Amino acid sequence: MTQLFPWQQEIWQHVVTRVEQERLPHAVLLTGVAGLGKTQFAAKMAESLLCLATDKAFHACGLCHSCQLMLVGNHPDHLTIRAEEAGKSIKIDQIRTLKDKQSLTPSVAKWKTVIIESADAMTNSAANSLLKLLEEPQNNTILILTTNAVHRLPITIRSRCQQMHMATPEYSTTLQWLNSQDVIADVEQLQKISSLTQDAPFAIVNALASSEWQTYQQLQQDFEQLLQHRINPVQLTSQWQQLDLIKVMHQLLSICKTRLKQHYSGYAELNKSQQYWQIVDCIVDTIKLISSANNYNKTLLIENFMVSVMRIANTDPINQKSVISQ
Repeated sequence: MTQLFPWQQEIWQHVVTRVEQERLPHAVLLTGVAGLGKTQFAAKMAESLLCLATDKAFHACGLCHSCQLMLVGNHPDHLTIRAEEAGKSIKIDQIRTLKDKQSLTPSVAKWKTVIIESADAMTNSAANSLLKLLEEPQNNTILILTTNAVHRLPITIRSRCQQMHMATPEYSTTLQWLNSQDVIADVEQLQKISSLTQDAPFAIVNALASSEWQTYQQLQQDFEQLLQHRINPVQLTSQWQQLDLIKVMHQLLSICKTRLKQHYSGYAELNKSQQYWQIVDCIVDTIKLISSANNYNKTLLIENFMVSVMRIANTDPINQKSVISQ
């Protein structure tokens, strides 16, 4: 059956407690950054809910008739909904299929389970259709929604689900798990990738397996050129257009934190720390804009960010006045 990973133990215990108290909600919204295994966790929840002989820790037995049906992907009381193609939306017809299935009674297990992967990919019409189901829940059906971007879900959907947040593990936990999986990378490389992926274990593995992390390594050089006014923001904006802005901002945030640590360790100029704190504020504000439910102009957002960084870098942090380049 589906494996439970070390960083998922705490949230799993929360699920177990809910089941023991018979307080499991009819709709669960599983949130967290990409790369934590939320889809696998949702699958494990469904397996255990449908299992006819779970153990004391609420793990599915893997042997009963219900578990065998889950293993072959043919359980009549379970449905998984996901976008038909990567990068595409979940359509209203898929939610209508769910509505038809929900009206039926369980045929094998006590429950019927539904997993909606990347629920934020639903079209507006699909979300509205799902809302009707959430407003009139069936006593024997549990819906499990997963998302990396909870802000993209309508507030009406979020308010009718019990949110369970999967926290990102400590770096030491991630490192230990990577070692157990024989993932090979030097310490410096892992630290850079970890900051890029927000310490999410599976995201780190995926980044190592691709050349994606090498692309983001260029950010440190870009950032330095911005600080020194040696690059055209318009030209750099066109390059950043192809990148994931959330990852870009987290990478820049990591660079600033490293430099601030150097300052407090006595290895950097004292008067530079205030500039980096101002840039950190700028990065955090940009992340909030990207993460908001509102649409934004990506080009304008990047350009504004770069101009702000250059303006901060061109300010005397002690006298708070513009420095005239010699």
